[in-house]
Amino acid sequence: MDTMTKESTLQTLTAKSADIADLLTGASVAADKGKAAIDSLAAVYLSATGGTITAAASDRYRLVAGELAGEGEGELAPCAIRLGDLKNILAAIKSEKYQREITFTRAGDSLSVAIGGTSLTVQLGTGVFPPYKHLIPEESAAVAGISFNPTYMADFAKVPCSNMAGAMISVSFTGERKPIKVSIPHDSIKWAALLMPMRTA
Repeated sequence: MDTMTKESTLQTLTAKSADIADLLTGASVAADKGKAAIDSLAAVYLSATGGTITAAASDRYRLVAGELAGEGEGELAPCAIRLGDLKNILAAIKSEKYQREITFTRAGDSLSVAIGGTSLTVQLGTGVFPPYKHLIPEESAAVAGISFNPTYMADFAKVPCSNMAGAMISVSFTGERKPIKVSIPHDSIKWAALLMPMRTA
């Protein structure tokens, strides 16, 4: 009886490793990397439902979330992957000479990752990523001026984008002291990114 119960709670997601690498790398840009970071923000949240794989992270100053539709098989409840473990997962993907499928299997608070001949198991964080889609502005607004951290803005260049010649990110303003929307093109991933403005007084 116990064995059947444990097996019934297993969740599995399989997808192309290259797509997952871009998804996790992009979201990790916004994860909190500070020495005093709390556990729930020093992580990337990976999930899959209805044929769409999502990865998201935020340090309260930035938000990066990516959606990969129609590229994976399976369902996965939100998994808080700590940055140290994320680094190991990405290293495993890069170590493969050929593009392969990667499989995530969740059992409770453990996540097993298998790609090629490599497998590893990580302990998931306990955080819950807050709802964010309502924060993404639909319309832009004219502003006289705005202040922001240039280092944070520069970090958006680390989010994987499309290989099209001349591909570039663009920003739109939504009002004074409101999030700056950052648009990043990608062939497979729909990115949603925000940068919070700084107060000048």
